[in-house]
Amino acid sequence: MDPVTAIGIATTAYTAIKKGFAAGREVEQMAGDLGRWMNALGAIKEGHKKAKGRRIGTVEEEALETFAIQKKAEQMENELRNFIIGNYGMNGWQEILRIQARLRKERQIEEQRKQEQIEEMIMLGLGIAIVLTVTVFLVWFWTAIG
Repeated sequence: MDPVTAIGIATTAYTAIKKGFAAGREVEQMAGDLGRWMNALGAIKEGHKKAKGRRIGTVEEEALETFAIQKKAEQMENELRNFIIGNYGMNGWQEILRIQARLRKERQIEEQRKQEQIEEMIMLGLGIAIVLTVTVFLVWFWTAIG
């Protein structure tokens, strides 16, 4: 995900989080928004590496854009941390960090599961192809000698 898209997602999720807190929602109720926001922040932090190939504008323009996006992301993170600590104490922020760790772990498990499914489908396809090839060869062989 490029940094511009990531900051858009982060901003939207951040706005939803702030509204949720203002409405008195608990951190657990906003896990989806927090997950989207934290994933977008991660994409922003690594986005410059992935966006190198887009080559829009000069290196200086790209550097300034990346810098501005990173600073906006840091500002959102600081505001959210201060808001949570101010309203829920340090335990509130620790809870968000636990949610973040849980979401990362769930995402990693899901990615591993998908990769295993892909590998199983490939092996099944190869098995079917081998059986069909052997069957066709045997039918051809028996008709050729018979």
